[in-house]
Amino acid sequence: MMKATRTRARRATFTFAAWLAAATLYFGTVAPSAAQTLTTGTLLVASPELGDPNFARSVILVLRHDDEGTIGVVLNRPTNLVPATIFPELGASIGSYQGHLFRGGPIAATRLLYIVRGLAAATVSGPEVLDKVFLSIDDESLPDMVRLADGTNDLRLYAGHAAWAPGQLQMEINAGGWQLLPGSPELVFDADPGGLWAELEGRGANGVNVVAALGD
Repeated sequence: MMKATRTRARRATFTFAAWLAAATLYFGTVAPSAAQTLTTGTLLVASPELGDPNFARSVILVLRHDDEGTIGVVLNRPTNLVPATIFPELGASIGSYQGHLFRGGPIAATRLLYIVRGLAAATVSGPEVLDKVFLSIDDESLPDMVRLADGTNDLRLYAGHAAWAPGQLQMEINAGGWQLLPGSPELVFDADPGGLWAELEGRGANGVNVVAALGD
């Protein structure tokens, strides 16, 4: 049942650009999430038992959570792919950026999302997901983001995202599929993103395992 629920949720349609425009107004300033609370800025840490190959051993940053559903991006799937090779149309915009692509999720895998902080964030019109950490899907701002960013410390590029229909993620959480942790800029821009799941799995308030069972 949980697998079928996940399948339906992944297929939920989200007009991402339209959401971003609305979220820019709604999420003008979002404080970091509280521990064990599912909200924008929460980290979803896959429980060891979660067998979905799209999300096994994944750490997901929740970019939006409201009555319309949930959108997130996988933080810990770095690749060796050069962005300009996969997206040649952005080659000139990417310029001197030395970072590689991340696999952000199974939905819209040919669409880039940018997570930005620092001076580069001044060029972003997207919502603030965490304290001084912003989301952008604006390709036209990429040259300025690259110019102002301190490399991958301030700017990361994700191909694709994850999405859940209203209530579906909560069902997965209640079934023990995810642990919840408060997000932070340091975790989002962790120097070893590939090791993030091993670092966070089983952690929670006071180091206690928090396989959350939250109500809506």
